[in-house]
Amino acid sequence: MSHRPNNEPTALYRLYDANDALLYLGISFAPDARLREHQNEKHWAHLVVRRTVEWYPSRPAALAAEAAATAVEKPLHDSSWRKSAVGDRPQWRDPEGQKRVENELAAEIEQGRHWLGKVLMSGAVAKRFNVARPTASSAMNVLQERGLLKCWHHGRFRVLKGPAKEDLEKEFEEAREDRQLRRAYQIWTVAELREAMKDLPDDTLISARLADRRTGIPGQRAAEQ
Repeated sequence: MSHRPNNEPTALYRLYDANDALLYLGISFAPDARLREHQNEKHWAHLVVRRTVEWYPSRPAALAAEAAATAVEKPLHDSSWRKSAVGDRPQWRDPEGQKRVENELAAEIEQGRHWLGKVLMSGAVAKRFNVARPTASSAMNVLQERGLLKCWHHGRFRVLKGPAKEDLEKEFEEAREDRQLRRAYQIWTVAELREAMKDLPDDTLISARLADRRTGIPGQRAAEQ
């Protein structure tokens, strides 16, 4: 129940997926904040790609518009218009997404890709696997039952199986060094550049970075002094 004044402007918002299907509609005094709440709480929130907002002069006016729109547009994840216990009903879970998180995260733990005692956040896991946070939490609770994780705090799980952090860092030390080498600049002399580019057309565009710009460009050092 809201304790805000009834005469305060209120928004009617609609949330759509990539196929322009209406996922949900609702009202709020602060639609941006409400969307963030949905992203943390709703299993379907990762499907939202578009939102529309209509403002009404008061909460009662917005409530009336919400009721009328819900009855006609029938959002997929709003059960207020479904009166029967049978028939077409909204899917309140994401079983495929949950199973994917369960399988892939369990495989990572079994393969020793997470060190013993590492804290995994349900929000971060949700972003990695492109699922809603509740879906990730449900999957991690299943892995807790399998003895791979232990809920340490709300939304935080500790890894119960894996190598020590020091051993894991040592194992991947060489791979990290390789990545650093690939990012490094290769140094050429002017003579080597001329030889490498001798067969290129004169109008070829080349991007280069000098190792020592103060001595690399004639006349520039004098100009800078």
